[in-house]
Amino acid sequence: MLHFLRASTFALASLACVTIAPSFAPISESTALAVAPAPFPTWINGANCPTEPAFQIHQFDADTYILRQSMCTDFEGPFLYLFFGTSKVLLLDTGAVATPPVPVYATVKRVIDGWLVAHGQASIDLVVAHTHSHGDHVAGDAQFIGKPNTTVVGTSVAAVQTFFGFTNWPTQAVTYDLGNRVLDVLAIPGHHPAHLAFYDRNTRILQTGDTLYPGRLYISDFPAYVASIQRLVDFTALNPVNYVLGNHIEMQNVAGQQFPLGSKFHPNEHVLQLRRKQLLELLNGVLGMQAAPHQEVHDDFIIYPI
Repeated sequence: MLHFLRASTFALASLACVTIAPSFAPISESTALAVAPAPFPTWINGANCPTEPAFQIHQFDADTYILRQSMCTDFEGPFLYLFFGTSKVLLLDTGAVATPPVPVYATVKRVIDGWLVAHGQASIDLVVAHTHSHGDHVAGDAQFIGKPNTTVVGTSVAAVQTFFGFTNWPTQAVTYDLGNRVLDVLAIPGHHPAHLAFYDRNTRILQTGDTLYPGRLYISDFPAYVASIQRLVDFTALNPVNYVLGNHIEMQNVAGQQFPLGSKFHPNEHVLQLRRKQLLELLNGVLGMQAAPHQEVHDDFIIYPI
């Protein structure tokens, strides 16, 4: 996003074809329970800032929540995700910079407290991790540091490798158990060196952060990005996906049309959810431009090498 652009002065390296050997084991039907597709809401879009909440909370199912930060607080309007297991709840990202700070911890705690009551549980450990460490995804970290039963995962490649147990970065897929709920964690550098994707076996959601979403897909390391998209395609060939969910919406609900950079109002916004077909389309797109990476507009996203 813009934080990425402000911080980036990357030059494209010489590019070569990337061949990735799949290294993923298929998940059996018994451990990958399908859920009926849940309806997604109409997201807050900056239409009425005096009344719009700092965060919209959407309960996808009994154990999964999606939060959308208001663009009135920051034009990035990022999405945050909560995945509950029986012993841990994983929060992906903590939102964008805002003045005054948005109440991300208070909002997350309210969701957790409600979940505990609904499940008759006294407490649960909160793990705060990140898709990547650009400013619009880590700004709320300080609100979580030092809170009870809370771990904030570091954002460097080394910190991510150590916490999740990667021993062969970035080609290895690892698992993270929340307690009767297993997530597969994949390294997908290209947009950011420590970028991660998360696959939830319960909902079959593939969370792809800023690597794939309905918007401008900024690429800092093109060969690494191509390799990462290939790994995602290989993984999803073996593991069924209901939705591919990213961290932003920057496209309009008109094929190939984007909102202006910095826009704080998104009328007629594209839906958040993508499918595997967009992942395949993205792979074909980046494979086809390896010799000369360039901006390329697709119906649901824009390939945007930096």
